[in-house]
Amino acid sequence: MTPEGSDQSDLGDVRVGAAYELARGDERHRIAELKRSRRIHLGDTLALVFENRETIRSTLEEALRTERIGDPDRIAGELAAFNAVVAEAGQLSALLFLEVADPADLAAAAAQLEGVERAVFIEVGGTRARAVPEAVSPPGESAPAHFLRFNLEPDQRAAIAGGSAIAVGTDHPNLTVQIQLDEDQRQAVAADL
Repeated sequence: MTPEGSDQSDLGDVRVGAAYELARGDERHRIAELKRSRRIHLGDTLALVFENRETIRSTLEEALRTERIGDPDRIAGELAAFNAVVAEAGQLSALLFLEVADPADLAAAAAQLEGVERAVFIEVGGTRARAVPEAVSPPGESAPAHFLRFNLEPDQRAAIAGGSAIAVGTDHPNLTVQIQLDEDQRQAVAADL
């Protein structure tokens, strides 16, 4: 991300149709490697994946492929929606996922962790930044994934840039955990600022 502002994609950055098909195999491998250092497990059923311009663009390209969207106006609309989740200057963004082995267990896991998207935090230099959910499910409904933003203070960003340790966690009543990021994870997050 640049200090001047957002690092959003434009139409020229997005591959569709044959152009994406030619690059897809290598791109999916590259993005899987990129996400490997960005995935932090918070207990047995919760994972936090820090997103950046590249991971979001890749998700957009896969969505365009899956939905067979080739119309430039529709691509522009989808691009605008995906750009809305790209972190702005001073922010980190992440997806919070419920992960269960058996899909039949998803509803029970979601009920046990209802509201967890409001209980996630990042800690740098002894100070916490609480996650801000981008959208919250309607009352009585739980989503298996939540988009989160972390608004970091200048001293937190400086600490991250200076190599300070980073922890993420949740203080939800049914899941209290704090995970120290390893060096690969810390560097991946730091690269987004």
